[in-house]
Amino acid sequence: MDYSNFKIDMPNDVDFIINTIKSHGHQAYAVGGCVRDSIMGLTPNDWDITTSALPSDIKEYFNKTIDTGIEHGTVTVMLHNVGYEVTTYRIDGEYKDGRHPSSVEFSDRLTDDLCRRDFTINAMAYNNVTGLVDEYGGIDDINNRIIKCVGNPIERFTEDALRMMRAIRFSAQLGFTIEPDTFKAIEKLNRNIDKVSMERVCVELKKTLLSDNPDYCSLYATTGLFNNILPVIADNLTGRYAKKLLLTCKYTDNELPLRLAAILFVCSPDEARTALRNLRMDNKTIDTVVKILTYTPLHIDETEPAVREALHQCGRDIFMLVIRLQRASIKASEEITFISNPAKYNHLNKLQRMADDILERGDCFTIKDLDITGVDLIEYGLKGAEIGNTLNTLLDIVIENPKLNDKATLIALLDNLK
Repeated sequence: MDYSNFKIDMPNDVDFIINTIKSHGHQAYAVGGCVRDSIMGLTPNDWDITTSALPSDIKEYFNKTIDTGIEHGTVTVMLHNVGYEVTTYRIDGEYKDGRHPSSVEFSDRLTDDLCRRDFTINAMAYNNVTGLVDEYGGIDDINNRIIKCVGNPIERFTEDALRMMRAIRFSAQLGFTIEPDTFKAIEKLNRNIDKVSMERVCVELKKTLLSDNPDYCSLYATTGLFNNILPVIADNLTGRYAKKLLLTCKYTDNELPLRLAAILFVCSPDEARTALRNLRMDNKTIDTVVKILTYTPLHIDETEPAVREALHQCGRDIFMLVIRLQRASIKASEEITFISNPAKYNHLNKLQRMADDILERGDCFTIKDLDITGVDLIEYGLKGAEIGNTLNTLLDIVIENPKLNDKATLIALLDNLK
């Protein structure tokens, strides 16, 4: 099909780079995800350029460049504090480790570069003169909303096992279906995921969970990709409670700790911690997820002292995350059972309102918010463990009655605590 009249609105800097390279007698195109996103009406996160020019040529044509991956033909051109990766057409050598080509050969043909790419929707190129170059049916696959490998999917996934996760991640981000032969190839080669570092697995899972279709992460389990590398998560996503967990994940807000807590909902906090460590998740996220799972089963009475105690135990941020996860869980249960549960919603809403009021008033629910300090207690004559024990006792009193959080009042209470 002739796409010479097909137009994409490229940033001025991208057009400038392409035209500069072309003015020196070379070919140059925007390529990959930026072309795909532009066609779909999405705003690209970045713009990549492919060219017949060699890296040494690019470094000569532009004032400021960075050798991002020059051994693989990539030079980053800096314009107005934005980096644009410019990569020479290349033919990849053998993928001996199932992840990276053992060698790279530069080419002067665009088709050599496009045929090595993972999926048809990522194998399109564009410039304002030639228009769209789509040799592998990327436009059709966008219109049909499918993820399909360029050429033979067995070959593509054997070359780079990470592509199997990328297929699932793109399907989640775009809401596309994985084409049957591509899906079967993932199932057949799922053991090859062992060749991918857990850090890269973590990145792809995070992107999937933070997409508009986080429930698509079930495909990592149903294809067998996670069976060996993340068995706890695989079991959760295929086991008895899989539907409830996936719906909870879908109905949570788009925040990583919440969505991880949703798919780990049936795990103990210790099991979740181990699974996330195996995933190489960052410590802050792990701690947040573990705290959410620790306090989610906590029943909180509809009284302000009980809510203050819960805020004390959980902390403000975790308390709010727990409420939000519980709401998502209720919604998931309602969809599965077709039974609404307004009483549970009302309970959570009341707890939320009480917490908001407590926080707005500035009620004390932590030792650091007490209007008395350890120094004050030392002056009063307390020593050692007495100080901490007394502060905790005073906090319990103030949680019950925040009006007592006054230094003079607290000191007066000390005599009664002896």
